[in-house]
Amino acid sequence: MPFRYADVPHRRKHGPRGYQDYRSYKPWLRDEFQFRCVYCLCQERWFPDGDASFSVDHLQPKNTAPSLAQDYENLVYACCQCNAAKSDAVEVLNPCIQPFGRYMAVSDDGVIHGLTPQGEALIQICRLDRAKLTAFRRGVIDLHRTLGEQQSPQADALRQRFFGFPANLPDLSALRPPAGNSKPEGIDNCFYRQYQLGNLPKLLG
Repeated sequence: MPFRYADVPHRRKHGPRGYQDYRSYKPWLRDEFQFRCVYCLCQERWFPDGDASFSVDHLQPKNTAPSLAQDYENLVYACCQCNAAKSDAVEVLNPCIQPFGRYMAVSDDGVIHGLTPQGEALIQICRLDRAKLTAFRRGVIDLHRTLGEQQSPQADALRQRFFGFPANLPDLSALRPPAGNSKPEGIDNCFYRQYQLGNLPKLLG
């Protein structure tokens, strides 16, 4: 199911520090959140412009929490649509504390449901129930199911094309955060390193 929200808090594996422009954290966040929007779960592969259609979102907005504007713990990876819709909303769920799977769920027909008042609020804030997004989810779910029922090289190629990793994996080992990295062990677990070692899964988890 491509739209299954996690039922456990996301545990950050990276800890870059010191960038003066929060957008410099984007390569880290791409790897951190597996190349998908934390809010709608759409993957980079589904956008013609790939990661150019994604941005860095502040859980606590810059204008209300300026001291956290460059704090990695306050940043998540989001598609530009969800980021714009969320805008300066405050008290939004934090996937690293409040796993979204306990607050929202997507059914097989692509319809998203709020499981709690907080989940319903996030759906409204990010417009996750808009008609076009619901129809898109339904189409992706149908494609995922149909490809899963087929066993052929063509189906395997399509699965990897639409549900696999992007070609431009960030090489985090080449980056040098100005104030260092509080979790250097995360470099060995990044997807680029897994690709180098031949351990990269064919499909996103």
